[in-house]
Amino acid sequence: GPQQEGLMRIAMAILLSLLCSTPLMAQEADAKLQSELQAMHAQWFKAFDGGDGATMDQMEMEKLVLVMPTGFVWTKTAPRAGEQQKQKTPSERTLSDVSVRRFKDTAILTGILTSKSKDDNSKEATTVVFVQNAGTWKIASAQWTTVESTK
Repeated sequence: GPQQEGLMRIAMAILLSLLCSTPLMAQEADAKLQSELQAMHAQWFKAFDGGDGATMDQMEMEKLVLVMPTGFVWTKTAPRAGEQQKQKTPSERTLSDVSVRRFKDTAILTGILTSKSKDDNSKEATTVVFVQNAGTWKIASAQWTTVESTK
């Protein structure tokens, strides 16, 4: 009867509002994840520039692999603590055109890393792979590719 139709309409309205709010919640979660991983990326480079190997070790997976702009593949075989050299000229680094895509316990950050110091200015496209390990995001892999200047 009419009462059942009313309940059906309410049920449909609830269902529709749930369906419509899910993408918004996902977008908010994505934005939160992106800012979290960007902050981690900045902290990782700050530790690198400052020679803080202990902080880098906390942020990296044991089997970290880095692919340098030259094509050299660097594999982490030992902790950085006590070994990481401080960079001679600190760089001011900015990350732009950032995109973060999450796949379960893996997140892939892509963007453009611009580094400026008195000795060097570089612009590199980067891909950084984060893996969630015991509830914490860690860096598993990264690659940098030089962006050729368009002179």
